Amino acid sequence: MLAGSTRSSPQPRASSPPWFANYPELNPPDDHYKGWPPQMLEFTNEEMQRLVFLPRVSRRALDPNDVTLNERAAFFGEGLLTALVSDFLYTEFIDCKAHDLTAMRQALLAPSVLSNLCQRVNLTAYIRSSPPDRRPDDQALARTFQAYIGGIHHDRGADGYLELRNWFYVLIKPYAMQCKANYEQYIEAYSSVSVDPRLAALRLTDSGSSSSPFGHPGSSSTSRHSRMPSSGYRGYSLDDPAQIARPGTAAPGLGMYVTSGSSSYTPHISRGIGDYIKELKEYCEKHRLPAPIYTDMDNGKSGDHIKWWSTVNIGDKYAGESTSWAPTKKEAKAMASKVALNHLRGSYRS
Repeated sequence: MLAGSTRSSPQPRASSPPWFANYPELNPPDDHYKGWPPQMLEFTNEEMQRLVFLPRVSRRALDPNDVTLNERAAFFGEGLLTALVSDFLYTEFIDCKAHDLTAMRQALLAPSVLSNLCQRVNLTAYIRSSPPDRRPDDQALARTFQAYIGGIHHDRGADGYLELRNWFYVLIKPYAMQCKANYEQYIEAYSSVSVDPRLAALRLTDSGSSSSPFGHPGSSSTSRHSRMPSSGYRGYSLDDPAQIARPGTAAPGLGMYVTSGSSSYTPHISRGIGDYIKELKEYCEKHRLPAPIYTDMDNGKSGDHIKWWSTVNIGDKYAGESTSWAPTKKEAKAMASKVALNHLRGSYRS
């Protein structure tokens, strides 16, 4: 599919989370295939090993010189990992275009993946912490893995690069395969469109919503709460002037923009929040469409700080989502319903 594609992949705006933010984290099973994961490469220089595995959580101040050398190793490793991942993708996925490879490389270099790699080859056994019951977070483990790669190359020199490359090739392969499957699903969801002309407007957009926590139509994200709230890409973008100009386009609140050319809509600035939910249900019944299916997600907080986001599908097709976090689940559903109604009505008129 990627080989035959002539269009560029949808890229989120700079302020939006990356495309992979709402897909399950890359975490292949230990028995992915025989001999995987490979054993860690051992250091020959004990001092380099000590510097690489400086405590990431410590009550005592570290030697500034040690910290500097550790950071230099991490800097070096970061560059090497970019080259190693690029090498793998370029070699394995020969039919993929450059923008596809770039998107997958971005996912494979994410801190959550590097942290997983760090734990997979048991580098955590070498990391001392004080107090010992506190473990480093993903960011710290990712930096440890970067420092490890930089330290191994420094330890073995240029002559050892081939061994490092071959070792990393085996290690990263199952992650890359999972990443490619996620990316293909992302592209397919972006480009798919319903055969029902009334649902044609439910095409996913590449401009995205800057705060949606949902990743792909039909299901909520399996990402951890620490990675919410986010949206990678699609939804009903209010930043698109062409969409805002359409009669009945949803506004960030529960009001509605109405243009003089719209004879089918009247302003309902103070409508009850439940009206849009009911109206969408009745619209689907009237036009013999599948019943709306809502998926709700909170922001991971509790009490007065909890907020809700909702996405709605018509059958198995993505139809819309909230335009902002809402204080109640019902308000989130109402916003999603309103967006879906605008999509459906716009498509039906055309």
